[in-house]
Parts: sequence; C-alpha cells; structure tokens
Amino acid sequence: MNRANVASEPDWEAIYRASAYGFALEQGGWHWFALDGSEAVIVGPQRSVTLITAWNPNSVEHTPAWNHAAQGRLEAELRAACVRFTPAAGASLPGVSPAWREEGCALHDVDRAAACAWGLRFGQRALVRMELDSAELLFSADGRRLRCGVRALAGAGGE
Repeated sequence: MNRANVASEPDWEAIYRASAYGFALEQGGWHWFALDGSEAVIVGPQRSVTLITAWNPNSVEHTPAWNHAAQGRLEAELRAACVRFTPAAGASLPGVSPAWREEGCALHDVDRAAACAWGLRFGQRALVRMELDSAELLFSADGRRLRCGVRALAGAGGE
C-alpha cells in the first residue's frame, strides 16, 4: 500500500491544546482556561475536576439535536450514579474560526479510572483533568496522561 494514500491520524494533542475549556464553579461563576500555558492550577475546594462531554463521540460530528440528546443521557447517568458535577464546555479559542462549542460536565472529585470509564462509555477520546497543582489530558482508552500547562482565559466560550 502506498503510504501517501493513507490518511494520517490527526495530532490530537495539538487539537486539544488549541481549545478553550470552562466549567461552572460550585460557588458561582465560570473558570475558563487553555492547556497551552504555564500557570498554576487552582480548581477551588474540590481535589479534582474532570471535564467530559457526550458530543461527537469518536470524533465523528453529529447534529446539534443528536449532541444535545447524548449530553442529556450523560447527565442523567451521572445523576443516577450520584456523581457530583457542574456544567462545562469546550470551545474554540477566542479569535479562532470557525468558532465551535460543545457542552459538557465537570466531574468533581472523580478518580482517574472512573473518569476514563465514563469517557469510554460516551465515546470520548480524551478528557481534561485538573488537580490542585496540575492539568492533564487523560486518554480514555488506555488511561495515558499527558501533562499540560494552563493559561487562564477571560470570557471565553460565551460566558
């Protein structure tokens, strides 16, 4: 087979680092950030926050109606499992075109293995996880962790 005809896998690390992420704080307001900085990580009173979405599983785009329904299923399953969460989102960085946004959930104080299980269940390649002193991409299939720096963003994602 001619290697020139084989589509290469996207650089997922670069794609995830070139996005904005946010989550609703339990005490009010939103925390928006990107994974391309070097700032200290502060997530509030919880030990960890893991961002997950049910949108576009396996990186296949679906209609907004399909994505909203999938997100509703994720939230219902999280409630049934008594997982504490707040709203979250991923979005294009300010000034990036085309602009996009995906709704999600911020899981509070869920361990990595459980977070990966939720990611696998909802077809998510990677999750964003923040702890008191670190941020990482957490790959659902194998639990691989990729450390990231954080850059605070003001007013990203329409908040």
